[in-house]
Parts: sequence; structure tokens; C-alpha cells
Amino acid sequence: MIAANRLQTLLNAGHFVVSAELTPPRHYKIKPLISKAEKIAAYVDVVHINDNALSQARLSNVVAAHLIQQIGIEPVVQLTLRHKNRIALQSDLLGLAALGIRNVMILGGYPCSIGSDPDAKEVNDISAIDAIAATHNLTTYGKMFNGDAIAPAPDFYIGTIAVPSTAPDKLDESMALLAAKINRGARYIQLQATFDLTTMQQWMAEVVKRGWHKRVHFIGAVFPVSSWKGLEFLQTIPSFIIPNDVVERIRSSDRKSESLKVTLELIQGIQAIEGIRGIHLRLIGSSDCSQIVELAGLRQAQRSTIT
Repeated sequence: MIAANRLQTLLNAGHFVVSAELTPPRHYKIKPLISKAEKIAAYVDVVHINDNALSQARLSNVVAAHLIQQIGIEPVVQLTLRHKNRIALQSDLLGLAALGIRNVMILGGYPCSIGSDPDAKEVNDISAIDAIAATHNLTTYGKMFNGDAIAPAPDFYIGTIAVPSTAPDKLDESMALLAAKINRGARYIQLQATFDLTTMQQWMAEVVKRGWHKRVHFIGAVFPVSSWKGLEFLQTIPSFIIPNDVVERIRSSDRKSESLKVTLELIQGIQAIEGIRGIHLRLIGSSDCSQIVELAGLRQAQRSTIT
């Protein structure tokens, strides 16, 4: 068991945090996932375990996180409200507390219609903002969602996601949503993975202007692309936009090497944005986490302090 919360400790100390994301399998054989976690452990600070990613029915990420924690890797457990009502969410939270897992990330999730069971009914019983607030109250006051008290209170480090948007008709809404998440209890904000550095730079400039980067920690994210097949997969994700110039650049070059160059350029660009305190690698396919971390200089970044 891991006694201390590495993620919170590193972020609060000003270190540039590196995380990666693993996807539980669509079966019960856990060894390949554990092997992947072991391979990347030396290159990241924490590992995210996603929750039925892209609406695909998968092995419980609470189980996966527990097994990964047992080999000495600190997990971040994503909790997706698409398929959880408030009872199921509380059940997961209590289970995580019993297992000594503190890092949670609350998010809405992609629609069931794109996944393995397109006829499944979406729950959406509670909004991300309300779920963040309720989890914060559980942590701060030991209050279950209906007000019942438990003691001692579990100690969760609560995160969520944000989708940077600087379009004139969306910026105010985006900032209002972010403010609500911060005010209701989120302590770290992971930005949606992007190929559009300009939008992220402009959006973070708005965050910095409001001083919110001093209240919570912001973590950038990328989808490391290792092949043309991986790029084609990303283009199937709803609302995920890959600029045409990036597509053409990879299409017209040595696709593997150019894909890696694009990934490294994105990481370096995100590192340079004021207010960003870490980078999250949303691994897909055969993406080589160790190579990316080494070539991007992220291992050195992990050891540096942001002033």
C-alpha cells in the first residue's frame, strides 16, 4: 500500500508531474495491464486507470487500480458519470477509500451510442459539478451525498477535466464552468488532449489572468501518436479535432517518425505554457511511453521545480 499521496505532494511542491493512462481490458485477464504498468512505472509519477473508456464495457478500473497499487504504482481512478448514478458513485468512493486509493478524477464521459453497447441507457443522474461538490463534502466533512455522516472521513484528492475553448461564443461559458468546478472542490484540472497548441495557450492565458493557476493545478494532455492507424483512430472520437496540417504532415512523411515528432512538439509546447504543472500521456496502441518521456526531456522536468 502507498501511504502518502504522491500526486498531491509533487504538485504542491511545484514539481512538473508526468502521468500516463492505461485502459483496462475487455476481459478479465489482468496480467497484460499489470505488465504495461510495470514498464512505464519508472517514467511517470502516477498512472490513470480510465473507466470504461469510449463507452466500452471493460474490467472494473477499481480492481485494476488496486492491483496496480499493490506493485508500488500510485493510481488515479477516473469515475465516469455516464454510467454511474450517485449510489454507484458513492459505492466506488467508499471502496477506493477502503483500498487506500485517494486520487480520483470525476468526468462525464462519451455517449453510450459510440461504444460496445450502443443501446445502453445513459445514467447522467448527477452533473460533474455536483459530483465534485458532493465528493468534496465527503472528504471535508464526512458527509455522504444525502447528508448522513461517516467517520473518519475519507481523504480524496479530487480532479476533473476541462475542454479549452476560446471561440467567442464559448469562452465565457468555458470559464464559468471551470470556475464552478474549482469553487466546488476540484484541486487539479486535466485539460482535454489536444493537437491545437494555440487554443490551449489562449485558454490558459485567460486562466492565468484570473489567477486560477494559483488556486489549483493544471495538467496538459496529449494523445501520443505512433502510427497512421493511431491517428485514424483519434479521428473517430467525437468532438476531437486534429488540424488538417497535422494530418497531411503525417500522411506525406515517414508516418512513424513524423508522428513521434508531432507528439514531442506538442509536449514541448505545452510545457512552455504558463500555469501548466504537468503533462498527461493518453497512451493508445503501441505508443512507447519510455521513448516519449526520454526524448521530450520529461524525466528532467520531473526533477525540476517550477517557481
